[in-house]
Amino acid sequence: MSRGHTGAMSDAPRTLALEHLRAAPGERATGMVPVNLGSATVQIPVVIINGARPGPRVGATAGIHGAEYVSIAALRRVAMSLDPAEMTGSLVASLVSNPAAFAARSIYVDPLDGRNLNRTFPGDPAGGPTERLAAWLYANIIVPSNRFIDCHCGDMNEALVSFNGIEETGDPDVDRVTLAMAQAYGLDYLVYGPTPGSTTTAAAAAGIPAVLGEVGGQGLWPEQDVALHAAGLRRALHAAGLIPDPGDGPRRTTRVLHAEAWLRSDATGFWHPTVGVGERVEEGQVVGEVQNAFGATIRLVHAPMPGVVLFIVSSLAMNTGDPLLAIAD
Repeated sequence: MSRGHTGAMSDAPRTLALEHLRAAPGERATGMVPVNLGSATVQIPVVIINGARPGPRVGATAGIHGAEYVSIAALRRVAMSLDPAEMTGSLVASLVSNPAAFAARSIYVDPLDGRNLNRTFPGDPAGGPTERLAAWLYANIIVPSNRFIDCHCGDMNEALVSFNGIEETGDPDVDRVTLAMAQAYGLDYLVYGPTPGSTTTAAAAAGIPAVLGEVGGQGLWPEQDVALHAAGLRRALHAAGLIPDPGDGPRRTTRVLHAEAWLRSDATGFWHPTVGVGERVEEGQVVGEVQNAFGATIRLVHAPMPGVVLFIVSSLAMNTGDPLLAIAD
């Protein structure tokens, strides 16, 4: 018996509720849900789709980082296009999970307290604004679910290759469902490994199969990226047992990566990467440099390991402690 929530819901028809939203079997409910963060109250757009037949409950989030627009557009497209009559189970989706960051066009952090929401889970309902937001999402979207999907993309200052992220829990039932959803999502790379404080790591710790999806970035939402993300999400929902085969075309050839390294700047200045996303690099290779205002090199940045460049910060401005890029192999 799995320690998690991989089984189906009760066979008895039931109405799904979240705050004031109600969806009977075969119905969709949408609305803005207020969340009290202590110093402020934010409004989160939520979609509940209650399938005509009982089955797994899937929780989904987008906009954990407020300027990751492809993720928001893709989840909204999918959630508003699913037909409850064709669904076996339910989807509860938070379309803009960090409203203050979205409104402020903020990268990485919640402007209410400067914390990274995706390093704060499972949160604290008595903590600061970001801790309270994480606790609300954890309690209302993640923990009630049998499967969980977190839609992301590169932030406003990040370019990336498309990839899925998962982690192994040691529970064969959980890991089997997790891998099936990630393989169905079918992006360019599948990266194994935990990210402490993230939605998916918190879900995995609770025994819930969880998948991260990353497509696009740089504050843009071009149709090809939104369509790619949405197609992968539909395939993952099919693998989760929620919807019929969506017929969204073949998956991409996915490479599996395990080790991952994030590089951060130890200098403030002008960032000049010398490699591109998806490029293969070798250990010790120069992958970029930080220059001063007059073009002199302050720091050369070397790859600490061989691997594929997953993302690169694409802004010229660079501060000490900021991410530069990530490599995985």
